[in-house]
Amino acid sequence: MPPAPHWPEDRGAGASGTQADAADALLASHQQAWKRESLEKELAACREELAAMRALLDDLPRIFESKFENRLRPLLEQKERLLHGNEGLREQLRQLQPGGLPIAGSLMPAATHDAEAAVSSPPRQRGWARNLRHAFGVGQPPR
Repeated sequence: MPPAPHWPEDRGAGASGTQADAADALLASHQQAWKRESLEKELAACREELAAMRALLDDLPRIFESKFENRLRPLLEQKERLLHGNEGLREQLRQLQPGGLPIAGSLMPAATHDAEAAVSSPPRQRGWARNLRHAFGVGQPPR
């Protein structure tokens, strides 16, 4: 049978109090070291996240510009198609114009021509023609 372990004898409350205080101090220093290590790890993680966010913030203008261009591209293409179609229609209209009259002034001569035709038409039709000319601001007001 092995010998019984030898425990230091209790020499009063003062001796065991210093051992307990030393143990508490040792435990407190270990806890502080653990907390410090934990806080340093958390600080390092926060710094990494901050660096990532700064990089994203630096890229943000380029990202928005790219998104804007992607949304704008179809509108610009549609505008070009409409301009091309408009030019084609203007060319067709030029070909249909007698004597090469300018397009912008072509509505007024046609309205004047209609007014001359209305004068030679029966009185009831002239009333309608006068009212229409007045409505569009082409002729004199109806009597």
